[in-house]
Amino acid sequence: MRIARQTRSTAIVSLAIVITACAAPGDPEEPREESAIVDFIEVNELPQVDKVRTMEQLMARDVNDTYVIVSTRRQDYLLEYYSRCYRRDDGRVEPDIRRDSRGLYPGMDTFRGCRIKALYELEPGQADELREIARAARR
Repeated sequence: MRIARQTRSTAIVSLAIVITACAAPGDPEEPREESAIVDFIEVNELPQVDKVRTMEQLMARDVNDTYVIVSTRRQDYLLEYYSRCYRRDDGRVEPDIRRDSRGLYPGMDTFRGCRIKALYELEPGQADELREIARAARR
């Protein structure tokens, strides 16, 4: 009887800790910015691509620490990392891991040293709109 009461008390305390951890407020800026970009992806139904051909040099413009706009000569893409990808302050560049030197693939490949989660094809003008959304969400 005493063991059952102790087990029940432990379960209640554990549940209270989990609920408190989930309800704890985080940095209010991060979720708002991330959710604004996720909403943009869903509302515009951005098509996810399996590969970006990288025959030439890629141009990259940061949206935030999780998303980057990657441009080829013909097309803009929104690159999503698995987690935040911070630039190094010391100027060193992380080497990229690529499955193929002529392509950029989500899953195993890296960009700026961080793993790529997804690549979305952007229509003309959507890259500028994404950067404006990220700027507005940071305010």
